Amino acid sequence: MIFTRAFTLIKLGCFASLLLLSGCVKQATTVSQSSIAIPSSPLIKVEQQLLGYYSDWEGTPYRLGGNSRTGIDCSAFVRNTYKNVFNVDVPRTTLGQATLGYSVDKSELLPGDLVLFKTSRTVRHVGVVVNGNKFMHVSEKKGVKISALDNVYWRKKYWKAVRPDNGITI
Repeated sequence: MIFTRAFTLIKLGCFASLLLLSGCVKQATTVSQSSIAIPSSPLIKVEQQLLGYYSDWEGTPYRLGGNSRTGIDCSAFVRNTYKNVFNVDVPRTTLGQATLGYSVDKSELLPGDLVLFKTSRTVRHVGVVVNGNKFMHVSEKKGVKISALDNVYWRKKYWKAVRPDNGITI
């Protein structure tokens, strides 16, 4: 009985030590990752500015050709976002916005990049990357919202991403 109790205490002690050691490893990894993330602080500022702008427009309904809080389409929302967040003029149409700057690989998206989709043979859609996998845009059904690029619908419709080369410094 004493041997069993002692053995159980030893096992618990080993398990606790293992947990502590694994916690140290995770903590060291976290410190390493945060030191890498320090140079990206301007990206965090851009993300915050975009999210602030989004919160003012969230839920605004979609309206083809619209450009106000009573109804707006995707390219007008992108144009307004760029004007109000970055003080930069971009074209009014999705196809005009698709020709801005240079193409960016989907794996290298930054806040402020434009993501474009082919939703049918002739219809194009555009949104602004907020962070990594998320972009803000105007949904025909839900209005201004944030969606994920890896959503089944958007993943299938993805066309390309561009980074406007228009004086925005990140």
